Amino acid sequence: MTRAARSIRLSLLLSATLGLVAPALASNAVAQEVAPPPTPNADRLAEQMRILATDPRNVPALLAAGELSARLNDPAAAAGFFARAQALAPGNPRVAAGQAMVMVRAERPGEALRLFALAERGGVAMAPYASDRGLAFDLLGAQPHAEREHRIAMAQGADDETARRFAYSLGISGRTDEAMKVLDPLLRRSDRAAWRARAFILAMNGDAAGADRIAASMMGGVGTALAPFFRRLPSLAPADKAFAVHFGELRRTPSRIADAQVAPPFPAIAPVQVAAAPPPPPQPRARATGSQPVAGSSERGLSARERRTQEAAAARQAAADAEAKRIADARAAEAAEAQRRAEAARLAEQQRLEMERVAEAQRQAEARRLADAERAAQAQREADARAAQERATREADARRAAEAATASAAAPPPPAAPVEVARAPAPEVAPQPAPRQPAPRVGSEDNVIARIMAGITIPASELGVDPLPGRAPEPEPVPAPAAAPAPVVEAAKPKPEPVAKSAAVTKTDPKAKSDPKAKAASKAKPKIDPAKAEPARHWVQVAGGADLKALPRAWKAAVADAPAEFRGKQAWTTPLRFTNRLLAGPFKTATAAQEFVNAIRKKGVESFAWTSEAGQKIEKLPVN
Repeated sequence: MTRAARSIRLSLLLSATLGLVAPALASNAVAQEVAPPPTPNADRLAEQMRILATDPRNVPALLAAGELSARLNDPAAAAGFFARAQALAPGNPRVAAGQAMVMVRAERPGEALRLFALAERGGVAMAPYASDRGLAFDLLGAQPHAEREHRIAMAQGADDETARRFAYSLGISGRTDEAMKVLDPLLRRSDRAAWRARAFILAMNGDAAGADRIAASMMGGVGTALAPFFRRLPSLAPADKAFAVHFGELRRTPSRIADAQVAPPFPAIAPVQVAAAPPPPPQPRARATGSQPVAGSSERGLSARERRTQEAAAARQAAADAEAKRIADARAAEAAEAQRRAEAARLAEQQRLEMERVAEAQRQAEARRLADAERAAQAQREADARAAQERATREADARRAAEAATASAAAPPPPAAPVEVARAPAPEVAPQPAPRQPAPRVGSEDNVIARIMAGITIPASELGVDPLPGRAPEPEPVPAPAAAPAPVVEAAKPKPEPVAKSAAVTKTDPKAKSDPKAKAASKAKPKIDPAKAEPARHWVQVAGGADLKALPRAWKAAVADAPAEFRGKQAWTTPLRFTNRLLAGPFKTATAAQEFVNAIRKKGVESFAWTSEAGQKIEKLPVN
């Protein structure tokens, strides 16, 4: 958890009431408002800042400014001042003491006590830092040491913050009455922070109802939100209570455990020095008279010896008591140190176990993630394989369909059925249509599309080949000279017999001889062989469509997807029944065409190789 997050949580849980008094401290626009309380620390900080403005390298001013900033709860500014002082005077022990003040406010009491001990060894008096040292001991659960430091701070003229810290320390120790006596002067002045401290002290000692009443009356709308916090306080350890009431931290984090191990051994608590009672003043001796017996002087001498003996015995007893006290204190300190080390070891073991649990959970989570990723990858590979297989199947089907369609388009139309013509001079008989040939079959089953397409013929001129024999170039059918006439039957007979083929060949229609169009056709120049003009070539079909105007856009789209592969390639087109092919090429070999297909397919352009037949007309397609 970051420092900012803890500050936000602390402001919500613990310091919400400070916002109620902030306007009174910040507002000076209305003259009738009560004057804010004096701020001696802020005034002294302003004085040090004036010194630093004229002398930025003044180390005492930097140290004083850092300590005052820390007491004003601005640890970031304090750390900056101490860093500058450290750079100017690296061996100054006051820098360590100031950094310890910052560490206490940064929730690192162990590091703070280490720095305080370093400063103390350097000769810095610890009395001015007693309040911060007491708070550090509270945060580590060392209540006797904390109480001693707080009492030292209180004896030096405590401010409000020092009094509240002392009250918290007494409350953590379970001494509620003493804590309330320390808070009483602040409560009489309606110090809201003191009322908050009173609520927390009551809660941590089991009086959650009393804490709720104070929260409801003094903490505004956040009072009810603190009820769960109040009820959890009594179950916490002393160090956890201190972190809860000072920083709002209820959870013992690994960083806290690590910081506690940095703390130096706690010093033995010295016994309270009690002033020795002065000896009674010597009684004036009466002047001896002659009437007094001699035995009086022996009694006085005996009393002196007894007094010396008693004094010696008292001295020996005092020394023995002092030695016993020293030994007891040393043993208590050793026991406390052993307890602290045992607690630190227990916390370290707990942290180790927690880290092992976290590491194991992370390993299991990573294993699950890898297993899930492997399953997802396997599923993706299987899906890709299925998609590739389906795509290959579709492309093969499309290639076979295109080749079948191309073969059907290039095949000559079926010959016309024979027509029976009436014999002259008998009257003409209506031609009888011959039975239609069965529809072509695709594979082993009839194909409806093939039957429809069988009735569609493409003119030879559009295919770029010569007209087939028996079909004149004119719209009206004119029999060609070389065409064999259909067999003729007699109209009078019920079973007409066809005329012999030889006779039909020698007998011609006189109208056909005199027809000028037929003469022009017979005199027409012979055409170039289509097989030589349009030889068989290898192409790659990249698109198709019935609208020739849309083919340039399709070509540009394919070029945009694979510009490098289409560089230098020309667009061509050829009709395919009721649609048109969009071709790239020609290629020298079928292998080169297939390599081009593989190259542009990687760029997302669907295509297939195709070989045109000899005589099939292929035209360039303008794309600009």
